[in-house]
Order: sequence, then structure tokens, then C-alpha cells
Amino acid sequence: MKSLWTAVAATLLTVSVATAADVTPPDVLAKDTANALLAELKANQDTFKQNPDQLYEVVDRIVLPHFDFDYVSKLVLARYWRKATPEQRTRFQQAFRSQLVGFYGDALLDYSNEKVNWEDAAVPADATDVTVRSEIVPAGSDPIPISYAMHLTDGTWKVYDVTVDGISLVTNYRGQFAAEIRRSGLDALIQRLESESSALG
Repeated sequence: MKSLWTAVAATLLTVSVATAADVTPPDVLAKDTANALLAELKANQDTFKQNPDQLYEVVDRIVLPHFDFDYVSKLVLARYWRKATPEQRTRFQQAFRSQLVGFYGDALLDYSNEKVNWEDAAVPADATDVTVRSEIVPAGSDPIPISYAMHLTDGTWKVYDVTVDGISLVTNYRGQFAAEIRRSGLDALIQRLESESSALG
């Protein structure tokens, strides 16, 4: 359940703004974009279940451009990023992006009209790093707190981490990938991700 809502949380936060001077508050943007995206999911859920590739395309087009993949990759690979060659960095980013597309898309297939509550919070005019908080309310279950770490980069707000019920997406992948790199090496990790990306089609 938490892995599902990690994906939904990341999908809900499709936020992009032009400049710090005239931005709509990030939480407002998140609500508006979430409503539009979830309306599309509701309208096309049967189609997406029959042809998940169409949902993967939606995720890739609408969601992932609002992630700061350079920064996320640095955080996830940590010290291994500094040791990686430019080619390894590029290959990792491309393969990691494809993996997230599949992960988020598969999880969204299980969306069933759960309620989303958003925390109202004022964002200082000079803010460059914010946390937007919300919660998912599954029917018959306790609310699941979700927070989105965002920063302003090149005049655009982008997501660099999602935390669900205290579990950070970045921290989770960092531990998983570090163990795999220590065991088999960075090239082996990249090759595995690339293989899974190819299978995704």
C-alpha cells in the first residue's frame, strides 16, 4: 500500500512555475494539477488497465518532467555519482527515469478514488526550497502522510524527493542501489535498469 501511494504522491505533484516573483503557491498548483490528472485516470482507467503503455506515456509526459533528475540522481547515487563517468551518469539517469515511469504507472492502475487532503502553508516570497504536505485517506484505513521536497531551480519548482509515512524515496533507492553497487558494481546496476527499461517497452 505504501509503495502504491509513493507513486500516487509523486504523480500528484506535477508542479511547474515560471519565476519566484509571480508563482502560484506550490500547494495550490499541486491541488489543481492533481485534480486534472486524477480526472484523466478516472476517465481512462479501463483503457489504461488494458494497455498500460498509454499510462506510462501519461506519466512520462506529465509527471517526470517536473522532477529534477540531475539532483535526484546525485542524491540517489551519492558518492558513486562523483566516481561515475559522464557516460555512466547519462545511462543511469535514462534507465532510472524509465524505471520510475513503470513503477508509477503500475501503481496508478490501482487508484480507486481515495481522498486527498492538502495542508495549507504559506510559502515565503524568497523561498527556494519548500516542503508541501498532504495525506491520502484510503477507505477504512488511517491517513497516510505524504510530503514533497521541492526546490527552485532555473526559475522552476521541481521535486527532488517524496516521503510517504516517513519513508523517503531518495533514501530508499540510495540504500538499495548502494548495496547492489558494492556487490556487483555500477555498470551492473545500470545494465539491470536498462534491461528492465527495455522490457517496459
